[in-house]
Amino acid sequence: MKLPPLHALMCFEAVARHMSMKKAAEELSVTPGAISQQIAKLEDLMRVRLFVRGPRAIELTSQGRIYLRAIKPAFSQIAEATQRLRDEGNNNRLTISCTSSFATQWFLPRLPEFESLHPGVEVRISTTNRLVDLLSEGVDFAIRHGTGKFPALESELLLNDNLQVVCSPGLIPANVTFSGPRDILRYTLLHDEHRLDWRLWFRALGVDDSDANCGPVFINSNGVIDAALAGKGIALIRGSLIEQEMAEGRLVSPISAAVTVSTGYHLVYDESALLTRLGKKFRDWIVSRAKSELGRYL
Repeated sequence: MKLPPLHALMCFEAVARHMSMKKAAEELSVTPGAISQQIAKLEDLMRVRLFVRGPRAIELTSQGRIYLRAIKPAFSQIAEATQRLRDEGNNNRLTISCTSSFATQWFLPRLPEFESLHPGVEVRISTTNRLVDLLSEGVDFAIRHGTGKFPALESELLLNDNLQVVCSPGLIPANVTFSGPRDILRYTLLHDEHRLDWRLWFRALGVDDSDANCGPVFINSNGVIDAALAGKGIALIRGSLIEQEMAEGRLVSPISAAVTVSTGYHLVYDESALLTRLGKKFRDWIVSRAKSELGRYL
C-alpha cells in the first residue's frame, strides 16, 4: 500500500501533539492554513475524519487516536536516528541496559578493556530485569537473557547457558561423595529468577525433578551466588557468571554434570545504534569478546 505524504503525516502528528493548528504551524514554520490543507488531504486519503473541529478547540476522533498510536513509534525512531547521526563525531557516551548479575559478574570486569581501547568514552550502565524501550529510554544496547527473539530489534548471541552445580568448598564434608545427581537433594537448593533451571537440569540427566522447586528463591543470580559462597546451599549457575569464583576456588562443583540449554545472553539493539562509530565499535568489541569465551562454558 502506498504511504501517505510525509509532510501530511508530520502535520497530523504535530497537531495531535499540541491539539492546536497554530502551535503546529509555528513548530513546522508554515501557516495554520497550510496545516489545515495537509490535514484535509490526509483525511481525504484515509477516508476518515481524524479531528473534530470546534470554534475554539480541536480534538482527535477515535480513528485519529488509533492512528496516532500506530504512527507515533515511527516518528520516535526517526527522531532518535536523526539525533544519533547529528551527534556523530562528538558523542562519547553509551548507555547499556543489563541485569545487575550480568553487570557485576561479567560486564564490569571486562569493561576496562573497552575503555582502554577508546579513552574518553563514558559508559553508563542501567541495571534492570525489565524489558526497556530502547529508543524512548535512550538506551543504546541491552543485554538480555532468553532465546534471542526480540521483535523489531537486532539480537546477537553473546554467551550460551551452561548450567553448573556449585557450592562453597566447606559445605560438603570431605568424606561425602555423590553417587548420582539425586544426592544433591540432601542439601538446600538455591534458586534465582530462572526457577525452572533446576528442573531442566534434573530432566536432562534423566532424574525425577519433583523436589527440584524446594529451597529459597532470590530475585537475581547475585543473591544465589552470595548464598552459595556463604555455604547456605547448592546453586545452579551459568558458568559465565562465576568464572572468577571458580578460578579462585571459592566455589566448587560437587558433581561434574553441567547442562547446556537453548537460552543465553544476547546483545539487543535497534539497528540505528550502529549509525555512530562508537555504537559500531562497542558492538564489535563485545561480540568479539564474548565469542572468544563462547566455548569456555560448554
